[in-house]
Amino acid sequence: MNVEPVIPELTPEKVAHFLPLSGHLPRIEGRIINVTHQIPYNILRSAKPSHSHKAASIESASIQDDPVLGAPISKLARHHHRGKTLRVKFTAADWTVVERRGHAALYAGVHSLGQSWETIHIGWTGPIRVKGTKKTIPPHEMTDEDKSALQKLLWETGHIVPIFLDNKSHGHYEGYCKEVLWPLFHYVVWSDSTNGQAEKKNWADYVAVNRQFADTIIKTYRQGDTICIHDYHLLLVPEMLRASIPDAPVGLFFHATFPSSEIFRCLTTRNEILQGMLGANLVGFQTYSYARHFISSSTRVLGCESTQVGVNSNGQIVSVGAFPIGIDVERVHTFRQQPGVEPKMNAIRDMYAGKKIIIGRDKLDSTKGVLQKLHAFEKFLAIYPEWRNKVVLIQVATPTFGDHSKLETKVSETVSHINGLFGSLEFTPVHYYHQDIDRDEYYALLSVADAGLITCVRDGMNTTSFEYIICQHKTHSPLILSEFAGTAGSLSAAILVNPWDYAGVAKALNDALIMSPEEKLSRHGQLYKHVTNHTASFWAHSFVKGLVSCTEEQSLQSHSTPALNVDALKSTYIGSKKRLMFFDYDGTLTPIVSLPSDAKPSNDMLTSLRVLCQNPLNVVWIISGRDQATLDEWIGSKVDNIGLSAEHGCYIKPPGAEKWTSIVSNVDMSWKQDVAEIFEYYTERTQGSMVEYKKSSITWHYRNADATYGAFQAKECQNHLENAIVSKLPVEILVGKKNLEVRPMAINKGEIVKRILSQNPDADMVICAGDDKTDEDMFRMLSNIHVTSSTNNNHTQDIASSLYPYIYTDVSTWPCVRLLNATGQIGCHVPNGAGGILYQIESQDEINNFVSKHGGSKQNYAAVIPYNLLTKANIAALDSTKCISGLIVLLRASSMVPEASLSSPDTSCPNCRFGLYANDPDQYVWNPQGQGLIEENLPFPVFGLNPVDTVSKQVFNIVMRGVAFNLKKQYTDYPLQAIDFKLFMWAAIDSETCLRRAADDGKKSIVLTASLDSRSLFHDLTNGVATSLSGLVALLTVAESLSRAPVSLELLPKHIVYTGFTAEAWGFAGSQRFVQDISAQFQCTNATRASVCPFLNAPCTFPCVRSMDFKRINIDNIDSLIEFNSVSGLNSNYSSYWAHVDDVDLTQSFVADLQKNNLTLPGQNSQNTIQAANQDGNQRKLPPSSAMSFLQKNRNIKTVVLTDFQKELGR
Repeated sequence: MNVEPVIPELTPEKVAHFLPLSGHLPRIEGRIINVTHQIPYNILRSAKPSHSHKAASIESASIQDDPVLGAPISKLARHHHRGKTLRVKFTAADWTVVERRGHAALYAGVHSLGQSWETIHIGWTGPIRVKGTKKTIPPHEMTDEDKSALQKLLWETGHIVPIFLDNKSHGHYEGYCKEVLWPLFHYVVWSDSTNGQAEKKNWADYVAVNRQFADTIIKTYRQGDTICIHDYHLLLVPEMLRASIPDAPVGLFFHATFPSSEIFRCLTTRNEILQGMLGANLVGFQTYSYARHFISSSTRVLGCESTQVGVNSNGQIVSVGAFPIGIDVERVHTFRQQPGVEPKMNAIRDMYAGKKIIIGRDKLDSTKGVLQKLHAFEKFLAIYPEWRNKVVLIQVATPTFGDHSKLETKVSETVSHINGLFGSLEFTPVHYYHQDIDRDEYYALLSVADAGLITCVRDGMNTTSFEYIICQHKTHSPLILSEFAGTAGSLSAAILVNPWDYAGVAKALNDALIMSPEEKLSRHGQLYKHVTNHTASFWAHSFVKGLVSCTEEQSLQSHSTPALNVDALKSTYIGSKKRLMFFDYDGTLTPIVSLPSDAKPSNDMLTSLRVLCQNPLNVVWIISGRDQATLDEWIGSKVDNIGLSAEHGCYIKPPGAEKWTSIVSNVDMSWKQDVAEIFEYYTERTQGSMVEYKKSSITWHYRNADATYGAFQAKECQNHLENAIVSKLPVEILVGKKNLEVRPMAINKGEIVKRILSQNPDADMVICAGDDKTDEDMFRMLSNIHVTSSTNNNHTQDIASSLYPYIYTDVSTWPCVRLLNATGQIGCHVPNGAGGILYQIESQDEINNFVSKHGGSKQNYAAVIPYNLLTKANIAALDSTKCISGLIVLLRASSMVPEASLSSPDTSCPNCRFGLYANDPDQYVWNPQGQGLIEENLPFPVFGLNPVDTVSKQVFNIVMRGVAFNLKKQYTDYPLQAIDFKLFMWAAIDSETCLRRAADDGKKSIVLTASLDSRSLFHDLTNGVATSLSGLVALLTVAESLSRAPVSLELLPKHIVYTGFTAEAWGFAGSQRFVQDISAQFQCTNATRASVCPFLNAPCTFPCVRSMDFKRINIDNIDSLIEFNSVSGLNSNYSSYWAHVDDVDLTQSFVADLQKNNLTLPGQNSQNTIQAANQDGNQRKLPPSSAMSFLQKNRNIKTVVLTDFQKELGR
């Protein structure tokens, strides 16, 4: 017979396994510090001293002689004796701690984390009471011995660190939390006018309590700990923690609702609250709508930039997410099955025999919708008269904090009205209880209901709905749930209603009562599955995983700006001999204002600038987006000897100069009219926006517009500009702080700073200050500076050499890969004047057409071709036209040409013409797919362009934009866009300048080597970037491991030399030069260079070296060599690695030692991970490798090349 396959159930936990950091527990080095307003226990002290000490105990459930057992709902107050339920109790000496009621989901989730990690719980003790009385004990009346005993008991109970709050706790909780924050968060705006004194005092108490919590956390914190803070009582704590422990992972979970920005902005302390919350790495909410409101408030109130999942606060991305809470399902099952529940259920059924029972249990609060529920029930009885005398509503309203007497009166009046209108002596439709009820009574009510009715008008989550679903697992009665409850988004199988739509709720009640058993079962199945899968434990673990994940991402992004070390700044300033200072204006020297014309400099700022400029050692520049006239009026006319740069570098006025110099005097500005029309279009449609016209740029400001709509319009405007202007004209869009600016291409603050630095090569201190995206160009350029110090001088720093690639070349923006012949030259080489019009060729037919059409043309072209067209035949054909100045090869496999099928540009036998094996009769072909382009003497430069990172993508976009521009003009309608290949030139310093230092003590040396050239065209496409990087990673791993050796490396019998070579794909130029350097005497020729030696006071300019104080490695002292050639595992599925040797007899024992000391991989128990490549009997000698350069000079070096391929190079 056929057996159907069993398909495992797809649970959230199983799905999470495939999500980042979700399918497994993240590794947390320290502890998880859970912080809640109050600990999960009530604390009682004995009226009489006691010295007993009992272990943790759980009260047993007793049902004998219970006077209220048979009553459906008892009329006894909570503090009276009632049916016992499960409550954990701990006692020690005079103290007793009893598990609290309320917030069960929160405490259950927090407690569950202890199963996976070490946890600590910090919280307020709550009011400490004398056992058997209502008397509370203030903390100041407790002795140090009392506090120590209580702290010891709580730590032993559950690693709890208590906080003893003084009288400020009342102003914090009952005052600010309950009278200000809680109503506002639930959309209840205050209607009573006050003088504000009470609010100010309560706010001061709120801050003080948050500070006490923060101090306790800081005192408890250890490096590696993760901090999770819960709810609106502690919203200032994250920012307070960030100031003292900035690297600590801090998560804040907001359990209540978060209102829209229009409501939240009514809060007088809105800025402080938001800034406090934004101190966290992750802010979690119950639903995404609450998270969206928080992001919107951060944008509208604080002006922060944001995305759908985060807020940029002070350069740090604060993640924002939704983590719906659940309940402790097992605990609810336990409570539901207690012996006292079943008698209560029977009593309720007997009392309302033959009638449908609708259950409502809520706190008596305006947000819980009790009054709306009663009005809806009245509507139900009015429009569905057939249900009269057949249905009852049991409504339990639990007393809560605050004065709700008016609401209680209205509710009682409404109940009396309904009972008077539809009731009789025999029948009462509404049974209303304004009291606490026992736990057994609560679960009995949920279990016997024919329908559950929850009509809150605003609720953070409402876990009663979850508990109702668990209690209905046998009877499957439907749930009617307000769409304003936080659980509504998760419980889609419930009947969702608008509590203000009384007729709609009435219809839902009727539908629920007449629902078929099949539909009930179907709906309940969906609800039950959700509740049992998304438990409190699942919520807590998800939040911790999200916190760990976002913290790791933020640490990688490193967007946060560290605080300025003022002492270090002063020390460097005093010791420097020439200082360059660059200051942005708006937002840096002056605050951002609504109207740009109001941002005039203050007298204090002008005085400070004058002091700086009067010092002859200082060169001060203002690098601003402002126009010339404004900078002259506000700065230039009031501060002498200051440099000014206007419009983001388009115009400069050096210190002491009378006139401005234009950088864009020869730039076509005809584009301004088109841009102005687009900006005016969006200005008309965006209230509060404006256009600012400058000589070389146009800026659209939307600071005074609605934050969300302004950002939306800005994106629309940016898309419009990119499609209509940027793709056709030589301009670029600068996205600033609440503005868009269009300016000429390649003109920015970074370029002007580069120019000024090149004019001041003797500056030994650079200060740069800015505040927004327009200043990133300056920071990006300056971040590439590597400042070196000479120990021979008191304080000299070689800034000129550090800036060499940025001042003298354009390597920072034009990545270069050159197909070189085997001359050993490193870097890019182009003929003088090489440049040409960008011309796109996409197929073989187009190459043929180009050759036939442009043969003998006097115009020069820069052809842009896909990599699969880069062949010897095509290069020769293009060269025959004599109009090709260079090729730009797009290193991307097209959809028509799979990447795996692309042939290697290297030769088919890379070592055949190499000196070591040049005369061998049995040369092995390692690369049968190779084209041999490395052997060609190419007639023009060929550059590889692969858009894989930010810089290369920018270059790719610029090139393709130029191609599209020329294509549209059919290469005939001038002006056309061209490329100057000299901009690609890399003025490389030869490897001969990199002479390695080593002690000349006669010791033998072991050389460990790998290729550093992970970006070269040949190596990337022969072995792949992953394989080239893998060798380098292996080399660094060995170095790191040896650094941990228990014995000093100086005591080892041999030296270990680590080498990493570039240009290996270009005829092994790097290793060839190195071997030459260590085999011959160093010769300084000081010959004329194509480019200036970048080192100041260099003892030798050709080769260009910093110092002559070195000793060379003796090639004859190299005993053995290990090369990590290709060890990524991509070519062997990590099954084994292969050891290639040149001389089997010489290296046999060497390979055996490697195999002996190497660990085997999992699943490879029968064979060593490293295997001899010649074990199949075929001696192929070495694959193409740096090791061959060493063997050319000394064939007696024991050499092993490790790879993950045995017979053929990876594709």
